Amino acid sequence: MADALKLLFPWGMPGLEEHKKFNLSLLEAGSPFYYLRSVGVPEVGLLVINPFEIFKDYEFDLDQESASQLEITGERQAAVLCTVNTSRGIKKATVNLLAPVVINKERLIAKQVVLNDNRYSLRTPLNNGGGEGGEANARAVAKKGAIHHHRWGHQNSCGGRDR
Repeated sequence: MADALKLLFPWGMPGLEEHKKFNLSLLEAGSPFYYLRSVGVPEVGLLVINPFEIFKDYEFDLDQESASQLEITGERQAAVLCTVNTSRGIKKATVNLLAPVVINKERLIAKQVVLNDNRYSLRTPLNNGGGEGGEANARAVAKKGAIHHHRWGHQNSCGGRDR
């Protein structure tokens, strides 16, 4: 994992509170997927996705408390990933758009933030995303697809484009 970013989750993640340090790594060039793996227990990991590559209209307001905790003061400091659930198979994979992982790219600290936004769900079908289509995205997961660079949003918003 020479190319992995080492991220600190000072508050843990829901369901993984005891795991604070994770490696974030590419899977393969050409897709929006990453793998987030616990440093202490490598068997513990999550498939994550750059949501802006699949869900072109995805955006949200980052609450002031989370922005302060993550020490995010400028629009280019934030990165956003969302977890992908493949427990029901690749074709039925879902994305958690309601609780994105927000990362301070400079300090490499992260937090899973639960949004108060009824537009999003914990289980948004991966094939509901626009762009290249769900079937192609599901195949990319199956092939261990790679990651594109994130797009960053406004200081207190994380959206699909710079503002």
